[in-house]
Amino acid sequence: MSPRVSDEEKEGEEIDEAEDIISDLLNRAMKLTFNGSDKRSALRVKRARVKKKEEGKARNRVGGFAIPFAYAQQQLGRAGEHLQIALALFPLGAEANELMGLVFLQANDGRSAIKSFDVVASQDLPVSFYAEMRGHKQDQAVKVELHRDRLRLIFLSSYDKKGNVVPPSKPAGEDGLGDMVVEASSDRKQEFDSLDLTLTDIKRVETDKGVLKLKLAKQEITLSPIYLPSFTPIEGPPARRFANNYTRLFVRYPGLEDSKLGTEGMSGGEKFKMGYNIANASVDIAMSGFTAISAISSVQDVIEITRTIHSAMDSLKVSFATWERSVDDQQQLLAGKSFKAIPILPANLAFVQEMK
Repeated sequence: MSPRVSDEEKEGEEIDEAEDIISDLLNRAMKLTFNGSDKRSALRVKRARVKKKEEGKARNRVGGFAIPFAYAQQQLGRAGEHLQIALALFPLGAEANELMGLVFLQANDGRSAIKSFDVVASQDLPVSFYAEMRGHKQDQAVKVELHRDRLRLIFLSSYDKKGNVVPPSKPAGEDGLGDMVVEASSDRKQEFDSLDLTLTDIKRVETDKGVLKLKLAKQEITLSPIYLPSFTPIEGPPARRFANNYTRLFVRYPGLEDSKLGTEGMSGGEKFKMGYNIANASVDIAMSGFTAISAISSVQDVIEITRTIHSAMDSLKVSFATWERSVDDQQQLLAGKSFKAIPILPANLAFVQEMK
């Protein structure tokens, strides 16, 4: 058996392992109990989690259902390890880059995700992510596929008001996830229950806090990306940075240049609110004097203001120990130094008097 065939088999094994891990996480996150294992019937039915102070604002803003953060981080880390090996063998492999792009989105690393998705798009394959779609009397889990000339929303399930899941009218591919990995040689003749949109059907895509809004001719659709390893941001700069990672995909791949990104710093209203809170806290301290009750109140004000400042300065990031080295570093480490041309004949240093 040649080494080339061995490398291809190894790449396939690593991709299969990563695909199994990621598909299981997505099935759990979207409560797709009818896909595969019967053990998913015991899934947690709570919606994806947000920070406690934002629970009142979380309705219709978060996508999917809760998975324990530690478990999601562990599984994503395992998937990342498998994909790093596959990409070290074949850096331009479409399947490995499709999955790695999804993993980078879960790490809230939009820049690295785009590097992986660029490889996918260069082979005329769709760039995709998973989200919960909400609109007029609709609430559905979808796979969002971004093609060069169109947009496709493949329906994976629908939810009633109590969160009960209903399968789509047509199977969403062999894996029930709309074909999470699309092979370059696949013709995809199977019909899906989907919403297909041309670029002219879409007026604009914009970031609205932590979600994406698609403005169509006759309706407006909201997409809440599925996010597994930490609290889903829904307010302030972290939420806008999070949603911008997905809005940029609409700009880069279908070419929807009218898409509107959210302000990644503090908005004018947020700056005014923070300034008002600082001034209000200063007045409270000056007017109430130093008593036990006033000291507690002042400390609470300072803590709240400090949290606001840190929220504005830092993006929401997930640091996985297994991702301390980037895929590029791993590839350079395994590949070693690049080969240099070595002459096999001595150089002729004689002066050339006539050029022919």
